[in-house]
Amino acid sequence: MKISGPRGGWIAGLLVLLATGCAPEAAPPSDARDVIELRWIQGYADESRDDVETGLLWSLSLVGAGLPEKSQALRWQDHRVTLDIGQAQVLDGTLPAWRQLFAALKFSGEYRAHGAVDIGRFAAITLGSPEQYYALTGANPDYQAARSRYRFDERKAAIVRSAVAHGGRLIELPRADKAEQLAFVAFEGSGSFTDGSFAPHEMELVDMMPNGQLRFALYGLDGRLKHSATRELTAAGKPAKCMWCHESGLQPTFLDFAGASGYYDRATFDLRVGQQRVLLNAYRDGLDTRIDYTEAQDHTFAELLYLTFEEPSLERLAGEWGVPVERAAELLRGKPTHAQAEFAWLGSELYRREDVDGLAPYAVLAAPRSVREESVAEPAIVSVRP
Repeated sequence: MKISGPRGGWIAGLLVLLATGCAPEAAPPSDARDVIELRWIQGYADESRDDVETGLLWSLSLVGAGLPEKSQALRWQDHRVTLDIGQAQVLDGTLPAWRQLFAALKFSGEYRAHGAVDIGRFAAITLGSPEQYYALTGANPDYQAARSRYRFDERKAAIVRSAVAHGGRLIELPRADKAEQLAFVAFEGSGSFTDGSFAPHEMELVDMMPNGQLRFALYGLDGRLKHSATRELTAAGKPAKCMWCHESGLQPTFLDFAGASGYYDRATFDLRVGQQRVLLNAYRDGLDTRIDYTEAQDHTFAELLYLTFEEPSLERLAGEWGVPVERAAELLRGKPTHAQAEFAWLGSELYRREDVDGLAPYAVLAAPRSVREESVAEPAIVSVRP
């Protein structure tokens, strides 16, 4: 029997399966240490499960997961999703860190009460806690060892007026013929390029992970990893803020300025970055991944996961705690509220996570007070430090 038309191939394949008694193979079960349950509490009125899945996939990708198209890393049932990192293709050498993180999450009072952990908390901890981010992305704890994998131009770029640094910014550019060789170093410091007094105080190394995402590592002059860039020098914040600012791509400069003698000028710097963006995009186009890099704003769904957790509404908190909205309002009486600065449509009566976690009817695993900005205390569930 001949089957034609656009559905012919699918029907033919189904007939073969029926004739042979075969069914598509399910993924082999993963080690229980590699599997965790996550629960979705709606963060805003129009948030859909598809939005959450896109955000969760991007969150995993931003910490290095490959997420092949045929992988079964996420399996949904109603408002819960099973995350299987045995299927997610996490970075080589990071599985112990993932297992340590999962064990800590499963030990929390929230997990024991609900059999799952809040997806927003998961995103905030993995992306917004530098110790976890560095461990899950395999960031090298030693700056010299990290940069020794790459070759850099002898000539550097002087960003005399930066949209990030409060003063100047010095950029080292890669000598790259392919995407795997891409790496940049940005030096934050004090002084001036024009009179030769610029002095670096810390470094940010940006390179590419095998899944095509950029990895951001902040180092002090001692060559060791830092949680956050120094506020007096720059507004760069933590690695999660670097991700948000770069929007998962390589950004040119945004401010015009006169060049400094001996350095690449702004036009040449932007041209070089454009050439390297071509390498990065071509590499991404050849990947087998569930991340669609052509959908330029999909990363926003990952940001919304942690923002709506970090700044929850009354309704979200009622959903978290499993109580009526009226009871949540009673518990929250006297707690200050504020408007969301980035997405006004999220509301003007939002709470701060640090003010409300103590009201939960169970103990929680602490998330950072801010995902993007330096926090007084940072959770250190997993660490890459020796």
